Amino acid sequence: MNMYRINEIIDRAIESGAETGAAFVLVKDGKPVHEYSAGLADIAEGKPFAPDTICRAFSCSKIVTATAAMILMERGRLDPAYPIEWFIPEFKDAYYIKDGEKIASPQIRIRDLLNMTSGIAYPGGGYEGADGMNKVWGDLEKSIREGRSMTTREFAAAAGKAPLAYPAGREWMYGSSADILGAVIEILADTELSEFYAENIFEPLGMEDTAFFVPPEKRSRLGVLYEGAGKDAKPIEWVNLCIFDFDSKPAFQSGGAGLFSTARDFAKLGAELSCGGAGVISRRAVDFMRENGLTPEQKITLNWDSTRGYGYGNLVRCLEDRNAAGTFATKGAFGWDGWTGTYLLCDPAEKTAVTLFVQRAGGGTTQLSRDIVNAVYAAL
Repeated sequence: MNMYRINEIIDRAIESGAETGAAFVLVKDGKPVHEYSAGLADIAEGKPFAPDTICRAFSCSKIVTATAAMILMERGRLDPAYPIEWFIPEFKDAYYIKDGEKIASPQIRIRDLLNMTSGIAYPGGGYEGADGMNKVWGDLEKSIREGRSMTTREFAAAAGKAPLAYPAGREWMYGSSADILGAVIEILADTELSEFYAENIFEPLGMEDTAFFVPPEKRSRLGVLYEGAGKDAKPIEWVNLCIFDFDSKPAFQSGGAGLFSTARDFAKLGAELSCGGAGVISRRAVDFMRENGLTPEQKITLNWDSTRGYGYGNLVRCLEDRNAAGTFATKGAFGWDGWTGTYLLCDPAEKTAVTLFVQRAGGGTTQLSRDIVNAVYAAL
């Protein structure tokens, strides 16, 4: 494969100021076949961005949480049909508000967490009763800042008392579902989320730089998170979704956004998932993981530019219509991105995984990641 074109695409993004720094890893047949990085991880220090630059993964964390859920399904510990009130009793009387009235919601099930149809919102939503979840997230941030952080399970219990955005199962809405699923995983595994991930995913795959915090001995490799890029880049001075640059294990371990990792480390997860389950989960689990879980009615609200042409299920998008998505990737390829511009695409048909990490607030699926995916598939 000719990888020079990919290098040129990354260089062009850096030189144009579209991105400040980036690291790319391509996996084929379970092994890394190309790494490339360019630009800066720290402008003030002149520190280069590298494949081992530690980044805030944000919503790429959801891919790990989905993998953990598949592991528990394999072991007969978790079923998508389970009501979440079995694990978090506070959700037993789940409700939403319409025209000022409290209305009982259908039971929220594990599949609603996996498919983002639970109605459990992120903060800032514009729905009746949004103040409830806004307060839950606000209380969490306050507890962290005051050094008495809520735990993962305490957060889930508090969320269970807040109004939903809509009745469970009605529609797709990106929200706090993965954080609640993290609490369910903790309860089923009888251990902290960090320990379950380490024992069942990170250690078997050799993901030595992936955790919910960055210890002091690794801080020199933590990239700066910028608002904007190039000449307009400024270090971010605020916190999103209560993810601070923790230097020790936090009490709240966010299954939706909390992991720190590197492009090189995350590519190891990509290798596992793109080979159809070669170590930590089975091929059948990967096949299930990349199935659309939304009904046509639920799918109406799956209307982001980055989900055009995709279905959604198990906390990842799965490619259904290549033309609509504007991608050369294979149907059935799946993955997700993070708010900081982290990105993973896994393709079991080609046994290929594309990992691209940047550190830009509001990044999501960057233009750079889209360009690189097409260049990779053109080179296969």
